[in-house]
Amino acid sequence: MLIKQKNSLGRPATWNEEKVLKAVHKLCKNRYVDASHFPPALYKACKKYCGSLRRAKWKAKILNDRHWNYEKFKARVRQVCLKEYKNEKDWPKNLRALAKKYCGSVRKAKWEAGMISDLRKKQRKKHEIFKIKWTKEKFLNWVWEFCRWGYQKPESWPNYMRELAVRYCSSVRAAKWEAKILQEQRKNSRKIPA
Repeated sequence: MLIKQKNSLGRPATWNEEKVLKAVHKLCKNRYVDASHFPPALYKACKKYCGSLRRAKWKAKILNDRHWNYEKFKARVRQVCLKEYKNEKDWPKNLRALAKKYCGSVRKAKWEAGMISDLRKKQRKKHEIFKIKWTKEKFLNWVWEFCRWGYQKPESWPNYMRELAVRYCSSVRAAKWEAKILQEQRKNSRKIPA
């Protein structure tokens, strides 16, 4: 009479989620295993109990083994984009997620990794103008110098100076008044009736 023995090396007789995760962890612990190299029974069990192979790897804590930081991420971006231009949809999903985490977008990640070169500055540091201590007197002197040779529309003013005009004088026109660029055209001011 033949007795059916339990095979300890092969797949278990019945799968459950815990056994699937243990098998995935054992198979993928120190190396990357593509879906095509997974045993068929384990692949089917991953889809049945975890929904997908990728989710099974996440649950088995395989995809968390690599600890990313900003420098490693930039090096990986250089490696991905070095040979040819890669559009955002051609990037791997995990790299796109890391780009959003570290830089906000894929394009900005390419900027910060030095893969996009442009003659313009990468970041315009308009806030640096506020490091200079602008007093009201200094600002009004600037307005006088800027406007004394001709009428200057508010659109022709630099943005940071418009911000200072609003901060100190409530508007560009009021700043011109206070700097004595604009003058009263009427000779006699109107008398307000009592």
